[in-house]
Amino acid sequence: YGSSQGTAFCLANDIPKSQSMLDYNAENSAVKDMDAHAAAAWDFFRSIGSPQLHVAPMVDQSELPFRQLCRKYGATCAYTPMLHSRIFSQDEKYRNEHFTTTPEDRPLFVQFCANDPPTLLKAAKMVEEHCDAVDINLGCPQRIARKGNYGAFLMDDLPRVKSLVEQLYLGLKIPVTVKIRKFPLIEDTIAYALMLQWAGASVVAIHGRTRDQKDASKVRADWEVIRAVKEALVVPVLGNGDIQSLEDCHRLMQVTGVDGVLSAEPLLVNPALFSGASASGT
Repeated sequence: YGSSQGTAFCLANDIPKSQSMLDYNAENSAVKDMDAHAAAAWDFFRSIGSPQLHVAPMVDQSELPFRQLCRKYGATCAYTPMLHSRIFSQDEKYRNEHFTTTPEDRPLFVQFCANDPPTLLKAAKMVEEHCDAVDINLGCPQRIARKGNYGAFLMDDLPRVKSLVEQLYLGLKIPVTVKIRKFPLIEDTIAYALMLQWAGASVVAIHGRTRDQKDASKVRADWEVIRAVKEALVVPVLGNGDIQSLEDCHRLMQVTGVDGVLSAEPLLVNPALFSGASASGT
């Protein structure tokens, strides 16, 4: 891993400027047959019910009781909170406190943050019998992610991102999925998503904001870039951003063609959002 062939080694704040800088294919990626990979990804997605309404990963929020509540009111898939792969792989107390599930808590994607592929794989192997997929957090824009060199700040180190996905693709019995944010340029975002698909991602969830656009109340999510990623990829794509109601879910899917949507903070206000009920219960 970490070959410079067909990629760009980006330093901090150095955004790739063209799709050619991310020209991945069967010769330099883990996926050797994209048709077969796409077929397997869709078989997986259909096997878990082709879920459209997803509880997004939220640190200290999308725990088991909250997931159960959201499922009761229409959620068809859920993510765990982001788990720290290094701590998870080393600390039994952390595992027991932060990862709980039940047989009814499915479909379930377990999300990890990471920057070291072997450590990520070690953590992922510990949960692969208890979930449907392992998700890599490539979208956290918070200061702690910058300090820890994970989440959206790995957008500055695309070879590392590629190796993280490939490590799970080659080492797990279940699919690997990713949650990302957009680059400032739409062509760079498409190229990024294509790289992830070639690295082995079976589902790509994209938030329609950049990592600098952390305040959702000030910046509308870019549904156009979500649509462009959906059109470019051959694996299932989920959209995220500005989902305040069930109507928004349907509108995002209609406008962009995505296969499902994620909602985060609005579910904290209204866990019955996916049922069509308002926060007041009407």
